[in-house]
Amino acid sequence: MRTYYQILKLIREKLEADPLVNTVTQGDITEIDLDKQNLFPLAHIQTGTAVIGAKTIDFNLTVFAMDIRDTSNVPRTDKFNGNHNAIDNLNSMLAICNRLFKSIAVLEDDFSIGDNPTCEPFYESRTNTLDGFAMSFVIQIPNTEIAIC
Repeated sequence: MRTYYQILKLIREKLEADPLVNTVTQGDITEIDLDKQNLFPLAHIQTGTAVIGAKTIDFNLTVFAMDIRDTSNVPRTDKFNGNHNAIDNLNSMLAICNRLFKSIAVLEDDFSIGDNPTCEPFYESRTNTLDGFAMSFVIQIPNTEIAIC
């Protein structure tokens, strides 16, 4: 059975082709190296449940698109924008999510996206200050690997 590999390969290739993405990772999000060893913006693939049906397998996935927030040392009086690029980061990371969705949505027979994905912004302030979007969606693939006689 190769379907899990196919899903990961597809998403990885689409993210690596995005002009804004420098690093693609997968697995447990808490294990991402948040030190300076990763080149940001970073896209992280996290798989959830797989629902096996007679004709299809539905994979619940979340893709995190994130970038490091730059903060200016010059104080700003602009209360809306602050002295950082969080809005710019969110705009760029949402664009990555949108391009990923659109690139998979046109594949038709091989892969299809269930409902429209949901994108939730996040602001991380642990080791590195990261801003981005977490896009959750379902990819459906035909269940043709195993035939029962």
